[in-house]
Amino acid sequence: MSRDMTRIKSAATRKHHHPGLVVSRRIICLVLALATGLLFVHLAAGSHDGMLFGTFRLRGSSSRQWVPPEALPFNHLQAATDARHLVVVAGHSVLMAGNLEDAASDEDVWFMMDYQVGKGLPQAILGHIRAGIEISADDPEALLIFSGGETRGQTGPVNEGASYFRVADALNLWSEAGLASNDVRARTITEEFATDSFENLLFSICRFREVTGRYPAKITVVSFTFKQRRFEEMHSQALRWPADQFSYLGVDPPSSTGFDLEESRRGELDNAARPFEADPYGCHTPVLQQKRRERNPFRRTPPYPLTCPDMSELLSWCGPELIGQSLVPWSP
Repeated sequence: MSRDMTRIKSAATRKHHHPGLVVSRRIICLVLALATGLLFVHLAAGSHDGMLFGTFRLRGSSSRQWVPPEALPFNHLQAATDARHLVVVAGHSVLMAGNLEDAASDEDVWFMMDYQVGKGLPQAILGHIRAGIEISADDPEALLIFSGGETRGQTGPVNEGASYFRVADALNLWSEAGLASNDVRARTITEEFATDSFENLLFSICRFREVTGRYPAKITVVSFTFKQRRFEEMHSQALRWPADQFSYLGVDPPSSTGFDLEESRRGELDNAARPFEADPYGCHTPVLQQKRRERNPFRRTPPYPLTCPDMSELLSWCGPELIGQSLVPWSP
């Protein structure tokens, strides 16, 4: 009996340690390890609906590449440094979600102030971006600037200028104006410190000089129609910019989006036009000063006195009287 039991145990041992079984176990372990690794990579890279990592989810992110494959590098063939026409698109919001493909209509993509909700802001922003690209496509000597700083503390240090640029990429708005716009992206930059419309214009002029080494021969500003008087009769005059070298394009969303032009005009008069009439440089009026403080939550300091030293008098001028014509670098 003892000898029989020994033979049974020996057979069982040989069966348990059979080489084929050992190899099979190793293959299973390898497959499980590879599957785990692939799952981790997939979660880290994100899926169509969003990016997952642990318990964190980034809303609406996508693995689709934003930068168009035909994109030219900045300043291709010196198109930016040779520019003579400044095109400014004034910013009004910053991105707060990753689903940029919906930026043309989804208010959740943008940070919205209470007074902006339900008023067609996403459609307005897309209209302004498109208009800036179209103007620049029609003029090969145009340098397009999306202007606006890190204006909303709730979103983190995200700026308006770069938000507009990324939406133009995500929706490939560069190609909508036809073949002539293929190089517009290569002569588009951002201005990332402005907190109001006056600074949109003032700071963009300096950004133009930073890129080209000179001041523009003409300026075109794109924004809402109700802001035209503010730019044409207040800001450009406060900068002593020649009237015959300044143009403005107003673009509004359709009324079906909730946009009310008359309501906007009333708000413009009370909250911007009248204050800037009394305080052209925005240095003294409480409402204008409060806006600048609230729209600079990260305490950014513009570098323009260093990069545009011949604008130093203008950059620091507070008025309320207009600066002397001889103190601006584009003085005739």
